Amino acid sequence: MKDLLRANLFTDSPSWKAISYPKELTAKILRFEVILEEESPRPLYLASIISKNEKMAWQSFQDVLEHTMSLAQNGLHGFFGFDVLSVDIQDGIRNFNPNDLGRLIINHSRDLGPDQKTLIRYGQLFALLHYRAPADWGKIEVMSHVEFFNREPIASPLNSFSEESVRAALTGGGAKKQSWDQMDILFKKMMNKGGREPNAFYIVHDLSVDPIWDPADEVQQQRVRVWFEKEIQAYEGKAPEIYYYHGGKGILVKP
Repeated sequence: MKDLLRANLFTDSPSWKAISYPKELTAKILRFEVILEEESPRPLYLASIISKNEKMAWQSFQDVLEHTMSLAQNGLHGFFGFDVLSVDIQDGIRNFNPNDLGRLIINHSRDLGPDQKTLIRYGQLFALLHYRAPADWGKIEVMSHVEFFNREPIASPLNSFSEESVRAALTGGGAKKQSWDQMDILFKKMMNKGGREPNAFYIVHDLSVDPIWDPADEVQQQRVRVWFEKEIQAYEGKAPEIYYYHGGKGILVKP
């Protein structure tokens, strides 16, 4: 699966020598293992998100993908899974051709026996093709792992929030947690689902045109800052290694 390291969201990590995909952790969070030079494998957790405002763009991509699978099924014999591990639905699929991808799937399928898997790369679409069972006809089930993220502010004005009110909300007092802008909740969810493994990497891949991570958003940044403080206190002064990737650029999220 070394080709997966050619996905744009991994290009800022030249020290990674290999990557494997043992399993999906949840329907929205994937667990990988990466090998760094002269180090033991380290867990990597990936969550792909897109703004709810751009849900139509994701649905359009899904429709094109389903059309591609219907074309490919005509040349297959067997029941297959097509597990999308990483994709760039902006520039990464600009020249997407369903016929080309369909032929690629058919060609790869011929080298697989029952229960075997292979990584397929088409531009910035990386997916695992899994031959699940023999059949006289072709069938492909598409799986993707994307969380829709609400970026719409609620009625309360931004200036009604303060560092103290955010801290109170996160510790169970004061105003209730808002249903928007919860990057801290996403980070916490990733860590909890992964069992807080030592030396883990965490990557949030934002597929939106307008980035969800906004350094100018006071509420979002306050929430993340307070959450980081709690994590550092709880885990011997070490901050979790979380990366945010959007539009060809990755940043290390810092407290």
